[in-house]
Amino acid sequence: MFRALLLILLAQDALSLQIAVRPLAPATLSRSPAVHAQFGGGEKPKGLSRDSEPEEFFKTNMDAMSDEEKLKSPVVWIGLSILVLPFIAGVIALEFSK
Repeated sequence: MFRALLLILLAQDALSLQIAVRPLAPATLSRSPAVHAQFGGGEKPKGLSRDSEPEEFFKTNMDAMSDEEKLKSPVVWIGLSILVLPFIAGVIALEFSK
């Protein structure tokens, strides 16, 4: 019984690895005409330029700070430590693994 079940499972694995062969279609049938779709009525969107840019735009408090004030912020130090500390920990781990 066990051998028959094992044989069925192996046969199923072997059959699942077969490559399906499809007949080649003629080149004329495989090509379809290009589809041209226009959304929004075909009008081209107006790009943003210096003249059409609004005077007021979204600014965070961090944008208004000078570089010296930004370096005093704990958010900057936390962000930099998140970027740098994994590499330092990796170097230490590599040195201790020797």
